[in-house]
Amino acid sequence: MQIRHATRGDEAQLAFLLEDHERHYGNPVADGAGARGAGFLVDTPPGGTMCLVAERDGLLVAFAILNPYFPGPNLTHGLFLKELYVTGDARSSGTGERLIEAVRTLARQRGDTRVIWTTGENNSGSQRFYDRLGMRREKKVYYVMDP
Repeated sequence: MQIRHATRGDEAQLAFLLEDHERHYGNPVADGAGARGAGFLVDTPPGGTMCLVAERDGLLVAFAILNPYFPGPNLTHGLFLKELYVTGDARSSGTGERLIEAVRTLARQRGDTRVIWTTGENNSGSQRFYDRLGMRREKKVYYVMDP
């Protein structure tokens, strides 16, 4: 398995993964709806959103989407892990752990002081995964604004 940045040529497989991610969380999505997002993820401006993918036997089986943020503690910068998704057939294979380690490595290379993310309050599977990896929980209130 290889963990790498998404690049041009990944659009079709990445679009499928984005759609699979939506369906996993019970959101209806039309076939092909992920194409626009996949195009964005492989052609983002410097300093913008990043997408790491896990490739196994020529197929993309997972992604991690990250956004830089500033300021962090003491005017440092960090990464916000917006989404981490592993396909059903790749779960429990070490793929998620490898992605998290790749995120950690990327953050260290960039000089980020932390990586933050959220899970749904009822997403016990993800919470067990992060707890098992020794991630620190912080009590926060998460707000959403629909413009």
